[in-house]
Amino acid sequence: MGVSLVPVSRVDDLLPGKMKPVELGGRQLLLAHVDGRYFAFVRECPHEAADLQMGELDGYKVRCVNHGYCFDLTTGECQLPKGGPQLTTLPVEVRGEEICIRLEW
Repeated sequence: MGVSLVPVSRVDDLLPGKMKPVELGGRQLLLAHVDGRYFAFVRECPHEAADLQMGELDGYKVRCVNHGYCFDLTTGECQLPKGGPQLTTLPVEVRGEEICIRLEW
């Protein structure tokens, strides 16, 4: 199995409690910084493709402002409504001052 760590941002560029748009291989993603941890996830809400950058970050959850769908950033699970579509998340590692997305194949 191969592993690549792809830098997408610097730690100093993402304040706690904030989200930041990044791109990886042509895909639009968001990074979030919560309690010293970093999360990467697709920018489009899996419900109806609304832009989650306009959403609200509340602890380890992001809520889409269009229809109120709420996703757990640690698992991608849709928490509201229960059983809703899964949010695609990607593993993140911090290497020095860089936030990297871990790709495995």
